[in-house]
Amino acid sequence: MNRGPGWWVTRLVALAVMGGVVAQTLAALGVTGAFGWRVPTVRVAVPPAYQSLDRALDRRDPAFSLAQVRDPFEFRQAPPELLASPPPPRRARPAVIPDPVLTAIVWDNDPRALVRWKNREWTIREGGLFDEFRVVSITRDQVRLSRGDVTIVLQRSNLGD
Repeated sequence: MNRGPGWWVTRLVALAVMGGVVAQTLAALGVTGAFGWRVPTVRVAVPPAYQSLDRALDRRDPAFSLAQVRDPFEFRQAPPELLASPPPPRRARPAVIPDPVLTAIVWDNDPRALVRWKNREWTIREGGLFDEFRVVSITRDQVRLSRGDVTIVLQRSNLGD
């Protein structure tokens, strides 16, 4: 048998680790009182600002009984006053959605336009899609868009406008 220094070192390290684990386990069990050892009571000083809250939490209600509390895991029909229909929801006014704004038109063999919509610049071309719109046509002065069955015409503004 070869019992060199490496053999002894590994055994000693294993024993040290095992001793540490046992010591920590026994200390944790001692704190919880698992073996009936004396558990030290820790008294926390409550700051004056929270003393009224601390007293309110310590108070007991003499009228409270568990008979009033239902079991959350037992199925029962709700009382009739809780089954009454809720009031109808208020109808919200539909939000007015502004139309896109035509910024520029580039007119050549493949006309394109710049449109500002939802704080973003879109470069569009005929037949294309952007966000919820379909580009129907682009002319020198206007752009036709469709959203569903609604057609929107965007006019080019003059420099003085």
